[in-house]
Amino acid sequence: MKISPLFILPNLFTAGSIFLGMLSIIAASHDRFMLACWLIVISMILDGLDGRVARLTNTSSKFGVEFDSLADIVAFGVAPAMLLFFYAGESYGRLGQVVPALFVIFGAIRLARFNITTSNEPNFFIGLPIPSAAIFIVLWILIDLDYSIFATSMLPLLIGAFVVGILMVSNIRYPSFKKMQWNLKSFIILVILLGIIFVYPPEAICAIISGYVVYGVVRWIMLFGKILCKLEHSKTQKTKGDHD
Repeated sequence: MKISPLFILPNLFTAGSIFLGMLSIIAASHDRFMLACWLIVISMILDGLDGRVARLTNTSSKFGVEFDSLADIVAFGVAPAMLLFFYAGESYGRLGQVVPALFVIFGAIRLARFNITTSNEPNFFIGLPIPSAAIFIVLWILIDLDYSIFATSMLPLLIGAFVVGILMVSNIRYPSFKKMQWNLKSFIILVILLGIIFVYPPEAICAIISGYVVYGVVRWIMLFGKILCKLEHSKTQKTKGDHD
C-alpha cells in the first residue's frame, strides 16, 4: 500500500513534537532546564502546525487525530511533568512526585474527553487545553531561571501546576482562537503584542498565558454569580407572589 508524501508531512510535524518532548525530558534530567523549557515551546509550535498542514494539504485522517493526541500526552503531559519534577519536585519528597504524576493523569483525561465529546460552543474549549497547561509550567520555570522568584520555596510552582491540572479536567470554558474573526483592531493589537514578545519573550508570553488561565476562572465565577442572582431574584419574586 502506497502512502502519499502529503499524508506523511503533517505526521512528521507530530513526530517532531514527540521527539522534542523526549529531548526535553533528557535535558531536564541533566539539569539543563533552560534547554528543556525551550524544547517544549518549539514542540508546541510543531503541534500547532501539524493540523494546519493537514488541512492545507487535505490529508486529515483519523490516524492523524489519534497520533496527535498521543503526541500531546508526551510533549505536553510527560515532558513538562518531568521538567517540574527535576526542577522543583525532587526537594519535596512524595508531594513532589504526586503533583507531576497527577498532571500527566489529568492531561490524559483531558485529551480523552476532548476526543469523545463535541462542544456545543465551537469557540470555547471545555477545560484548560493541555498545551496551555504545559506552557504555563514551562514559562514560570523560565521566569524563575531569570529572576529566582521561587528561590525561597518551590511550593507555589507545585501548587500552580496542580491548579492547572485541575482546570484541565474542569468544565470551565476557555476561548478558542481558531475561529476568531480578525479585523483591523485585532490585527493592530496582535502586532503590538508581537513587538512586546520580541523585546521580552518569556515575560510577555508568561503574562499572556497566565492571563488566559485566570480569565477562564474569573469568567466562570462571574457566570456562577449571575446564576445565583437569577435564582435569588426568582425566589424573591415567587415569595412576593405567594404573599400577594
